[in-house]
Amino acid sequence: MHLRLARRTALGLAAGSVLIGGAAVAATTTPWSYSGATGPSHWGSLDPAYTTCSDGSAQSPIDLAKPVKSDLVNLGFTYPSATLGIFDTGHTIEAEPLEPGADTLTLNNKAYTFAQLHYHAPSEHTINGTHYPLEIHFVHKAADGQLAVVGVLVKQGAENAAWKPITDRIAAATTDPEADQVDVNLDTLLPRYRRSIRYDGSLTTPPCSEGVKWNVLAYPIEMSAAQIAAFTHEYAVNARPTQPRNNRVVRLDVSRDH
Repeated sequence: MHLRLARRTALGLAAGSVLIGGAAVAATTTPWSYSGATGPSHWGSLDPAYTTCSDGSAQSPIDLAKPVKSDLVNLGFTYPSATLGIFDTGHTIEAEPLEPGADTLTLNNKAYTFAQLHYHAPSEHTINGTHYPLEIHFVHKAADGQLAVVGVLVKQGAENAAWKPITDRIAAATTDPEADQVDVNLDTLLPRYRRSIRYDGSLTTPPCSEGVKWNVLAYPIEMSAAQIAAFTHEYAVNARPTQPRNNRVVRLDVSRDH
């Protein structure tokens, strides 16, 4: 999960820091990448602020095999139509609401405001060791700074009409968050069935801060080969390898109302 810092006003963050679980984490501009000397295996040594990438005990992503079946309170989505700005962060293509605050996720009776969505290719989380072509992260932040991410897995299939306004604009994305805008109904970007796999983890990019509430939806969405290629043409490989589970409990919500 990539957390861009440029639009701190929208995210309610203090200058030069990210809030994870209410604690301030210093932001840096030390370059990192997905290969070579600045790739994932080296992140922890690139900058003192990145040491959690190598020393953390609750890192993401992970393999989601054999989750514990649990009757959990369902995720609650209040996702009306929104105007998103689509832009290139240098590591992914991201879309942020131009007027944040209307779209929310409710997790365990706690409200989180939608902050942005972005993608990774291939999927960062795996199911029994298997990757999907893409994974979309819907990032949310609570008033106390806690982050909750909804991961949506993408498989190849039919063209996805709901995503078409976004995939049609990816190639034109610049570094300006407001240069390319699109109106979408965020709810239609999610799968119809929203059973989730949940665990406590981290950002999947430096500084790899822990304390992130992960909710990967068990049912993928479909996109056509051309739509998937629109993403991968920009960044073909921008996924962190899976990390040790370290005895963390991974739960699959099996309650009926989804």
